[in-house]
Amino acid sequence: MQIEFSTNRLATASVSFSEASRLFGIPVGRKYIQRLAVLRATDKFTQLYGHRALRLHPLKGNRAGQYSMILTGNYRLIVEKVKEDQIRIVDVEDYHGN
Repeated sequence: MQIEFSTNRLATASVSFSEASRLFGIPVGRKYIQRLAVLRATDKFTQLYGHRALRLHPLKGNRAGQYSMILTGNYRLIVEKVKEDQIRIVDVEDYHGN
């Protein structure tokens, strides 16, 4: 699957584990890199629902059209489906953050 990034910060973090860890911390950085590997290895967006560990689900309200998948405890990777074979990384968020 093709991946695009909504910010340069997210694109920079995708380059390596060390960059992701520097930006998000080690546990979240590690999962960020792992999730990107899964996304790159997937052909179509609908196949992501087959990966139970991702816990992919659509968001509601003002986030309609976006999807969330788990990284660690409170951290989620927020994505948008651009095409069936293309995804945009929107953000890494602490679901329960202030």
